[in-house]
Amino acid sequence: DSNAKTREAAYQLLLEMAVARDDMTDYFKIILAALGAKTTHMRSAAVMALSRLTFEYARHDTTVQSLLPSLMQTVAFLFDDSSREVTKSVISFVRVCVAAMSFDQLEPLLPEIVGGIMKYNKGRDRFRAKIKI
Repeated sequence: DSNAKTREAAYQLLLEMAVARDDMTDYFKIILAALGAKTTHMRSAAVMALSRLTFEYARHDTTVQSLLPSLMQTVAFLFDDSSREVTKSVISFVRVCVAAMSFDQLEPLLPEIVGGIMKYNKGRDRFRAKIKI
């Protein structure tokens, strides 16, 4: 599938740029800027990029680990987005962050996370399997 190959190449480029950038806080800020884009494609791509970077670096980079609560709060604003692709990306990001965060980081954010996920309870059955963690 050409889409899968293209996506994987983009993820590898994203990771190589993170290595070359060396300052993860600044790199995450650049990607976070894309969350304010006008198009749903760009917002979804930004959330997917954040998910991949979090997946790759949160386990062994303390800087990324310390950024996770603020990243989660920022991405949580997209729970209100009506676009299906943004919704799918946000749910994926939440799953990655929940797995990467410590209990102490996660506990204060639980009401916001659960409240956001519960918005998909009605009318969005296609996300039900993704929400089961």
